[in-house]
Amino acid sequence: MGMIGKFWYNFWALITILPFIGFILVYGVVFFLKRQHRLAIHWSITITNILLIHAVATTYGVIWPEAWSAWWWIVLVMLGIAGLLGWLQLKVKGKISVKKIGFSTWRLTFVLFGLAYIFLLGTGIWKTMQQG
Repeated sequence: MGMIGKFWYNFWALITILPFIGFILVYGVVFFLKRQHRLAIHWSITITNILLIHAVATTYGVIWPEAWSAWWWIVLVMLGIAGLLGWLQLKVKGKISVKKIGFSTWRLTFVLFGLAYIFLLGTGIWKTMQQG
């Protein structure tokens, strides 16, 4: 593996372990290019959510390698949130807006996977300390 390959491998490993670094990097790049705070925040949340989902799936797989794949849990959670939001929207407004449900689901999963990441990180540290 060449120098550039090693750099990207190590960069992706760092982002997987600490996905919130991606928030800072994306914010800095978008703000530098567009000079719009709100746009930089939106892009940072979107990219960090992708990184959080990957980090949660990877951490879950490392902590419980014999368990059911984390990707199935992630899909089920996202579909569950979207279904619940759709049901609430139908009850309150009488109609469904798929765009609003998708946007709200994505933003809620940012918070949910952020908390899940912190929980799994603590669980991984605790499990590692118990083995040592």
